[in-house]
Amino acid sequence: MASITDLSRSFVVNGVELNPSYIGENQVAGWASATILMLFLLALNEFGNIIKPRNLNGYATSLFGILSVLVVQLMISILDFTPTEGLPFLIIGIPVLASYLLLLGDMPDILSVRASRGQYLRSGIPTGIFIFLSLFLTSTPMVLRQNMVEIFSASIVILAIVAWAIIKSESGNPREQDRRFSALVFMISVPAILFVTMRVLLLLNNPDTVTRERWNLDWSFMNDLNSFIINVWPVDAVFGEDTRWRFYIAAIVNSARVTLLSIVLCTILGIFIGVMRLSSNKLASSMATVYVEVFRNLPLAVLLFLIATQLGETLPLFREEANLNGWIYYSNKGIWTLTTETWRLGLFLSLLIFVWITFRIMGRDGVDDSNRAVLQRSGIWGATTVLGIALMVQGATTPEVVKPIPESPASWSVIESTAFEITPMFTAMVMGLTLFTASVVAEIVRGSIQSLPRGQVEAAVSLALTPYQRLRLVILPQALRSMIPLLNSQYMNVWKNSSLAIIVAYSDVFYVIFVMMNNVGKLIPLFILLLVTYQAGSLLISGFMNAYNARVTRVRI
Repeated sequence: MASITDLSRSFVVNGVELNPSYIGENQVAGWASATILMLFLLALNEFGNIIKPRNLNGYATSLFGILSVLVVQLMISILDFTPTEGLPFLIIGIPVLASYLLLLGDMPDILSVRASRGQYLRSGIPTGIFIFLSLFLTSTPMVLRQNMVEIFSASIVILAIVAWAIIKSESGNPREQDRRFSALVFMISVPAILFVTMRVLLLLNNPDTVTRERWNLDWSFMNDLNSFIINVWPVDAVFGEDTRWRFYIAAIVNSARVTLLSIVLCTILGIFIGVMRLSSNKLASSMATVYVEVFRNLPLAVLLFLIATQLGETLPLFREEANLNGWIYYSNKGIWTLTTETWRLGLFLSLLIFVWITFRIMGRDGVDDSNRAVLQRSGIWGATTVLGIALMVQGATTPEVVKPIPESPASWSVIESTAFEITPMFTAMVMGLTLFTASVVAEIVRGSIQSLPRGQVEAAVSLALTPYQRLRLVILPQALRSMIPLLNSQYMNVWKNSSLAIIVAYSDVFYVIFVMMNNVGKLIPLFILLLVTYQAGSLLISGFMNAYNARVTRVRI
């Protein structure tokens, strides 16, 4: 209530607004109405009926809600609602009335003029009382005006208790129960979300200058030149030449490539370890169990620190110029390998995609799983891979080393365009995320396999399938149904856990934004940018995995 009053109360002296929080009654009511209307429409869930415009009864309540919001906005523009009592009463009271009407569920019948007299009375009387009190609040007892927040809060609690009791009694068909549950969720969520909305508006228009400056959501400073150096690939971000937006995009690419590679590696390693845990070989199953228990119970931050320190001690010193026949140079500063032209790599990937699409088209009517067909497919994949590697090696260049001071052992360097560099920080991140997540993936694989009926394995044995065929053709395809949702969560965890890259000094998006915070001081805009980045990445991974899960669980007849 205090937020609504501060945002809508105006102090004008000599034409100057003295309330820095003032944004106007219309804007306050507009934000509040939009929040309430959005939740109201979600609770009704009549979106599917909108595609059938002739069936007006299917979405009449939604239209009534939209019309009511427009009428409220018009009333606020015409009538004089006081910022201390009238406007708060309206904004806080509307969700209570909407909760009551949602719980009753009489609006479709009332709007179609099919309601009984009792329905008209139990919906119309409270609505009329609320409208009367909103228009003539000053004529009501002082106790109502002074304690409106407590009264409305008690009303919401009572409505929620009644709704829960009705739902628990199961005195209705499934459709009625769904409507009541939606009304209950609306009652619980509206006060919290409305409070957050008003608080954010107050923070953005705070009377305190320092707080208002902190919450000034202006990202124009990202257009300035960046003031620190990061190690990035493949997006170039040059110190002193590129803007902070460029460095931010480069950091996202850094986070994405370490996440994608870790997801692939942890899936392969996790499946291998998970199957090993079920092995009849005692040594193999014991080793897999030890791996899972060690890495699953080790904090990722500690694991990354251990890997980073061990890489620094294990790799040779930079001055030693360690290399493998001049093809690969490696030290505690990085690894420089052969590089090839981009078009050759693109052609290799195109060949792999072409073979995959070809096999998909050929397998539309069923896949031949005989040993001969499997060997043929494996041979084609192997030949394609060998051809692609040969194509890349043919145009590959070895790292070109320059040493300006021959007598100085640590003066050598590799010309950037002649080698592909893998930094120790990237290696440490991939190793840490892979080892940690693979231990959880292994348990997911083991649990999913053990959840299958034993008869499936026995049937595969009776068909004289080899252990590899049993795993590939019978066990894993069925286990995928329960594995995919759990793997979805773990893949999102890989994306979020990449924020620990600051431990190994890897230039991911969290590290870059953290340094920007120290340099610029725009904490809240940068934190919001970071929040949106990780949320978008998680939603992207979740969307892809949900689509794959729908494909895996699809039943074909």
